[in-house]
Amino acid sequence: MGTEAERQDVRKAMAFDLYNIIDDEPAKETYSKEEIKKLIRVYVTTADQQ
Repeated sequence: MGTEAERQDVRKAMAFDLYNIIDDEPAKETYSKEEIKKLIRVYVTTADQQ
């Protein structure tokens, strides 16, 4: 399962990835709760496919 430091690194990387995904659309300044949940869902389900 990895060490606690490795798990923290994974969480930070995921947060950074999501931050970049959201930032990819600079014209969009706000996201609804549903849009954020969809971004997270798509990110998690496609992360294993890479």
